[in-house]
Amino acid sequence: MPDSPAPRSSANTTRLVVLGIAVILLVWFALANSGRVNIDFIIFERNARLIYVIIISALLGMVIGALIRRSRRDG
Repeated sequence: MPDSPAPRSSANTTRLVVLGIAVILLVWFALANSGRVNIDFIIFERNARLIYVIIISALLGMVIGALIRRSRRDG
C-alpha cells in the first residue's frame, strides 16, 4: 500500500493562502489600471499600458526576492 503524503503544516497552509490572496489582489489591481502611462527608464522613454508596468514590476520583485532567499540559504 503506498504511503499517503505528509499533511501540510499550518505555516505552509497559511503561506499558500496569503500568496493566493496577494496574487488575486495583484491581478485585480493590474486589471483596474490599464490606462497608458509614460515610462522614463534611464536609457529610453516609452508610452505603455500601466497593466504591463505593474505585471513586469511584480515579476521582477518575485525574481529579486527568490534570489535574495537563495543567497541567504546558500550563505
